Amino acid sequence: NFYSFYRRPYDFIKLLKQYYDIYKILRIENKVEAIVCVDPMGLVIAGRIRKLINVKIIYASFEIFFEDEFYIQKKKIIKTLETKYSRKADLVIIQDKKREQLLRVVNNFSDKVKFLLIPVSPKKIDVSKNEYDIYSYLNIPNDKMIVVCSGTLQKWSGINEILNLFPDQWDNDFWLVIHSHYILDEDDELKKRINTLIKKNMNISFHNQPFYDYPDYATFLSKCHIGIAAYFPNTIDIFAGKNIQEIGLSSGKFSTYMMLGIPAITTSNSMYKMLNERYDYGGTIDSIDDIPKVMKKIKNSYDKKAKGCKEIYDNELDPVSRIDNLIEHIEKYYAKEV
Repeated sequence: NFYSFYRRPYDFIKLLKQYYDIYKILRIENKVEAIVCVDPMGLVIAGRIRKLINVKIIYASFEIFFEDEFYIQKKKIIKTLETKYSRKADLVIIQDKKREQLLRVVNNFSDKVKFLLIPVSPKKIDVSKNEYDIYSYLNIPNDKMIVVCSGTLQKWSGINEILNLFPDQWDNDFWLVIHSHYILDEDDELKKRINTLIKKNMNISFHNQPFYDYPDYATFLSKCHIGIAAYFPNTIDIFAGKNIQEIGLSSGKFSTYMMLGIPAITTSNSMYKMLNERYDYGGTIDSIDDIPKVMKKIKNSYDKKAKGCKEIYDNELDPVSRIDNLIEHIEKYYAKEV
């Protein structure tokens, strides 16, 4: 319980049982030497376990929390405890140098802690050359270049502002395909708005079916020409503020586009600007209003930008060698001979 511990007999008995189970599983039955813990909540749990069992802590950080963004006071205890137990971390897994800098500032790591950079990125797969025809399936005219906006359609994705481009600002040489990871209810305001625009014959299709197999999802995306990976921070929750302002190589969406060779339109954080200057993967935007001109630039030098995407994946995003480095580190420093 992160927020409070009620000093009742039942709570003490429950806690003792939990610690006994942990000790039995991790020390008696399995001889665990290291724990990989994910994000602040995982780190707190691992820190508490370490009081009982002397294990190495490997902290895999995918979300960075900032104390000044906790608007519910009692939840600040999560950040307080994360800062406390980060002192005990032996190794930190983070996605890129910028996110490492941010995490170092807001946490309390020791001078001996080691950082390994592993991007959130899929292992390379060969997309099947099947007969899936996205144009027929979604009723898209064959002369349109497809721009896909895929993922979680929350406010920070800029989806509402993208829809504001229709009809006046949208370039009708392009067709927008919106895909949601979740099935939206019929009374969902976003779904109703999308359906209204479709009924008005706007260049929009809505694919509201989740993919349960990654190869199927990759095949779907591979039929599109341009991907949008926009992240606009807000103050709604602790996940959508500064954490996504510098999302960098923590974006699986961006990495998937690069793996598939799909030029991308991204928001202008420091990592994306640097990568676009180096590899020319597509274009960065400061506001949604910039999308039409960036789409046109991508269209005019499409092959060059698609090549840049694949170079980014091979040089910066392919996770295999980096995960091999992690395993080698664990075997060298943490694994004891049996």
